Order: sequence, then structure tokens, then C-alpha cells
Amino acid sequence: MMTRMTLISRLMAAHLGLALLPAMAASHSSTTFIAEQDLNGDGKVLLAEFKLGRQVEFTRMDFNADGQLSEAEYLGEFEGRLMQRVGKMADPEKRKEELQRQMRQAKVRFGVLDADKNGSISLEEFQATGLRMFKLHDRNQDNGVDEVDIKLAEDERKAGKTGFVSP
Repeated sequence: MMTRMTLISRLMAAHLGLALLPAMAASHSSTTFIAEQDLNGDGKVLLAEFKLGRQVEFTRMDFNADGQLSEAEYLGEFEGRLMQRVGKMADPEKRKEELQRQMRQAKVRFGVLDADKNGSISLEEFQATGLRMFKLHDRNQDNGVDEVDIKLAEDERKAGKTGFVSP
């Protein structure tokens, strides 16, 4: 039986047409971050918009709708996206190596995201990691990521400052 919050999340996703969006981790490039996370197409990502996108992504990944992402759900979703990408590689050995490497990293990421180490990722844990990345992109701390933040990142790069995220 679905909880009220799960039902609301799914209705919001259907209403906004977001349920079919591919799951994407928050990119390290601010330009890519905006392109991937801008749900309404206005060229910026507000904090509320980002949180909604993360909630929809979590709901889509939570196959059994229990409000937790198991390791199998998390890794299975990632492997599906990864297979589409590595499937384009011509060399079967390189494809196999890339798949194995990326899946090892995904398993490590699951362990990091599971902050309370209970064997699953809650929506709160999932949101917390996304919010950390959002804050890195939101250089002027105005609860939005836009062209101003990209410009600030470019200025930092030109000044020789390198960070975890790029313009």
C-alpha cells in the first residue's frame, strides 16, 4: 500500500511529466548541472525545483515503493543507465572493463549515501547528498544555480582556483 507522500510524489511527477526523465547524478559542471536539473526550462535551477527533481528520481528508483532504496534498486537503476552508455563502445574488452569499474564505484557510492549504515538509502539521505552538490554549484548562495554562478566559476578558474565543480 502506498503512503500518502508516495502517492503525492507520483502524482506530482505525472503532472509535471517528470516520471520519464532519466535519473542523473548532479554533475560536476555547473553548465551541465543546469541543463540536466532545469525541470521547467527557464535556464536556472532553484532549490525547490532541484529538491522536487530529486524526490521524483528517488520515487522512480524505489521499485517496491517502500520509501527506501535498497542496494539492488540503486545498483540496478545505475547499471541500466550504464549499459546504454557502454553499449556504444566498440571494443568488448573495454566495455567489460568500464562496466566493472563503474559498478564497483556505484557500490562504494551506495555505501557513502547510506549515511546511517542500515543497508538502504532514505529520501532524506538521497536529498542530503544532492543538496551538498547543489550548494557547491550555488556559488553566490542565493538558492539558485544560474548564469551568475557559471560566471563566478569561470572567474575562479581564470584566477587559478580549482574546485570540485567547474563552470
